[in-house]
Amino acid sequence: MNRLVLVIRHAEAEEPAHALIAGRSDAHRELTKDGRRKMRAGARGLAQVMENVDHLVSSPLVRAVQTADLLAEAFPDAKRQQHAGLSPGFSQPALMGWIARHKGTLALVGHEPDLSQWIGYMVTGEPRALVLMKKGACCCLEMPDSPLAGEAHIVWHMPLKHLRELAPEA
Repeated sequence: MNRLVLVIRHAEAEEPAHALIAGRSDAHRELTKDGRRKMRAGARGLAQVMENVDHLVSSPLVRAVQTADLLAEAFPDAKRQQHAGLSPGFSQPALMGWIARHKGTLALVGHEPDLSQWIGYMVTGEPRALVLMKKGACCCLEMPDSPLAGEAHIVWHMPLKHLRELAPEA
């Protein structure tokens, strides 16, 4: 049996230098006002393409959690979770194994370049970027419930701009 996994890069966050000036580390960088606005519309657009999301999982870094918060507005029934296995530098085989233990449609919110390399790993078996994951972009993968590297297929990929174009008016 196959299932869908949405791979989503966090929305636009404040620059690292601005966060440092404000006394925040990289892990505590927040989304910009514009990043929030665009991602909120993108989440509404994503809800036009996806009927439901069972699990909404983010890296514990603030910008990913805040992106997941905005996605949760569009998918209020999704079970929320933070997972350190989506933090920058994560292990690709470990994330694949973690996904195999969770049923249903997953939406994963994380960081670059890890996400694009993980997509490549799942599609080809090698950690290489196959898609450009701009901020707020979403890539939909179809894979077996218990996937192995190289068994996933890219169903579609949309940058945030296109997701926003699908959004109904707020």
